[in-house]
Amino acid sequence: MVIPTEDIGEGPVRHDDLVCRRTRPWTASIHALLIALQTYGFANAPLSAGYDATWERVSFLPGETGDLDDNENMRSMKALRSAARLLRRYHDCTALFMQPMLKDQKWQLPPRPPLEVICHGDFAPYNVVLNGGEVTGIIDFETAHPGARCWDLAYAIYRWAPLSADVAAKDLGELDIQILRACSFLNAYDLPTEQRSALPGMIIDRLNALVGFMESEAADGVERYRRNVEEGHADIYRRDIAYIAEHRSKIIAGLTG
Repeated sequence: MVIPTEDIGEGPVRHDDLVCRRTRPWTASIHALLIALQTYGFANAPLSAGYDATWERVSFLPGETGDLDDNENMRSMKALRSAARLLRRYHDCTALFMQPMLKDQKWQLPPRPPLEVICHGDFAPYNVVLNGGEVTGIIDFETAHPGARCWDLAYAIYRWAPLSADVAAKDLGELDIQILRACSFLNAYDLPTEQRSALPGMIIDRLNALVGFMESEAADGVERYRRNVEEGHADIYRRDIAYIAEHRSKIIAGLTG
């Protein structure tokens, strides 16, 4: 199959039943992860279709996509709970082969001890697909990296609740609703109550790390991140850091009560 290189920008591009994007230094690690997932019976991620010096190819996962602000089905509790259950299955699967994945692998984001699983790194509504209102697939593994379950969970509930000061999604702007959704996500994931109090602090750490990464990449001339910083994305994350810090006690009480 011939894929015109001029069609592939910074982001992924679909060509028939494949999704293509430019090869990066961590591409080999991502494809090793996808192959391992398939080998261990996890059928809810794209299949590796190979890569070369120019581009990589993975299978296209059919289904409904979108974010909380533009897709009503993605906002449903059915979608949220099924997303949490799928993330748990993904984590459990990667725990089976995580140790071999630590050898000679490059990742876009640094490993985050304790190394328990291969974190997806961006488990958000815009990185899953829905079928019949349930999350049936995970896409875009570019930010996958070894880390702790709760490190991945922290960012997941930040996105799915969402625990944010500026929420465009209908009916998700109230903190009480956000806490309820975060708690429902953790219940569906089956995270023990005693592990939940650390999550607000982890979200803050995760967002600070994200801001630092974005600004470093922008300073190094990476166009995508230069544009994101220029458009104020880092400022949004800083406002959310302040929001979560301000309401930390209430969030912890809601997640553990």
